[in-house]
Amino acid sequence: MSKATLAREAVKLVKPGMVVGLGSGTTAREFIKALAEARIDGVVLVPTSVDSEILAQEVGLGNALRPMWAVDHVDLAVDGADEVTRDKLILKGRGGALLREKIVDYAAEMFVVLIEEHKLVERIPMASPVPIEVVPWAWRFVARRIEREFGGSARLRTGEGKLGPVVTDNGNYIVDWTPPGPLDASAEDRLKAVPGVVETGIFSKRRDAVVLVARRDGTILSF
Repeated sequence: MSKATLAREAVKLVKPGMVVGLGSGTTAREFIKALAEARIDGVVLVPTSVDSEILAQEVGLGNALRPMWAVDHVDLAVDGADEVTRDKLILKGRGGALLREKIVDYAAEMFVVLIEEHKLVERIPMASPVPIEVVPWAWRFVARRIEREFGGSARLRTGEGKLGPVVTDNGNYIVDWTPPGPLDASAEDRLKAVPGVVETGIFSKRRDAVVLVARRDGTILSF
């Protein structure tokens, strides 16, 4: 099953007049394109990245876009993920939009996660490091402290198409942390307690999320 098919399934949840959070990444891009095709009246859209904002403009949704400060609630947020466990511990941030994604996804009354079957995992992280958005001025201090307190290795993310580190839409750097073993939900708050950490890619506080999984046999698993 394609990401586009999964996205069209999620669009069925969007009702006229809703405030909808637009996730970031390849699957979220398919949702934005499907939403444009659906032409639902009165929808207000809150993008979680410049990338999603630009795409929404390009497909004709520009008049519906609003920044987070301009809305007082979010009815529905639809986003992808890098890895998701059966108990809905979610890892995000490979695209670097984790801070704005978490603000919108945590604020939403309903949070829907779209993934392909290979991203449904037994634990996190399985194949992806844990992205941690950090204050640039303190990035090396933060990386060393994470390694000292939690183990594993923490590396500054460098970019493609430019020299030097990846800079997020918020002007911060990203440290990719490979922990020594699997993580539980407490890792989100424990990492946030390190001075200089702005946000982490661990999403542990939306166990009420609806996860839609595109299975290899062409069906959709929902849990």
